[in-house]
Amino acid sequence: MTYSIRSVEVVRYPVLRVTFDDGFSGDYDLGDHIESGPVFAPLKDPKVFGEVAVAPGGRTFGWFLDREGHELDFCPDSTRIRLETEFVERLAEQHRSKRPAAE
Repeated sequence: MTYSIRSVEVVRYPVLRVTFDDGFSGDYDLGDHIESGPVFAPLKDPKVFGEVAVAPGGRTFGWFLDREGHELDFCPDSTRIRLETEFVERLAEQHRSKRPAAE
């Protein structure tokens, strides 16, 4: 399935809230990406980080989307998979914490 991005907003540096066209949303912490190397170095500046944008049609989101060949963008499908996986992991942890200890 192909997903489209409805909106992206900064929750706090370096976390974005990504909302998809079907209403599903999640918080995406980009801290590991930003620290991973030179490609993400511009995002170390919170002001630049705050300039995140959604491409026309919601086909991607990121930074410098108007600079062809220099975009720093994220695929909606892989972002969705990551956010859904984190959501399911949180639900599983909540379920485990509510179960009585084995005797």
